[in-house]
Amino acid sequence: MKKLPLILSVVSFIAVLVLYILYFTGGKSHRISGANTEMTGGSDATGGDIVFIDIDSVLNNYQMYKDYNDEFERKAKISEAELTSKQRIYQKDVNDYQYKVQRGLITRAEDQQIQQQLYNQQQNLLKLQQDKQLELSEQEQVTVNLVLNSITEYLKEVQPKYNYRYVFANRLVGGSIFYGSTSLDITKEITQGLNEKYSRVKDTPKK
Repeated sequence: MKKLPLILSVVSFIAVLVLYILYFTGGKSHRISGANTEMTGGSDATGGDIVFIDIDSVLNNYQMYKDYNDEFERKAKISEAELTSKQRIYQKDVNDYQYKVQRGLITRAEDQQIQQQLYNQQQNLLKLQQDKQLELSEQEQVTVNLVLNSITEYLKEVQPKYNYRYVFANRLVGGSIFYGSTSLDITKEITQGLNEKYSRVKDTPKK
């Protein structure tokens, strides 16, 4: 049986696709003007019609993502432990059956009965594995949506501050931006704002 994958790392890839262009205020698109310099990890961005964030950096430093990722991994480990335990029980029953058959310790009727029991046991184990994988996959998608929605909503909230029309999501490797002026990089500011907002929400007592 294959080990359940911890696949939340694909969030960064999905985020690039979903956040590739977020259109906030309408109007015609504008080209980045002026000489471009090599992109760095962030600076005091002045904003403009077009800005960008390094989505990998945002996610790696976003506490909401870290908390959700930790919770996802915890659930995945619990599911894996449950499957491993049931797999060991099944294997023990198989070994016991083989031991009895080799030594002629069971009748033909008992042999058929045990084989049917082992088959049912195997099918239940496979179904449990599929159910757990589906459950984790659904949980992962919900987590992706929650994190992306929080980033999107925050970008909308601070749009008046930066007055941007488009926000590009870049990645360190395989991103859509090869060069960009550091004045257009709002990664640092957005990450800080996201964490401050998340901290306030997280610390608010739930009714």
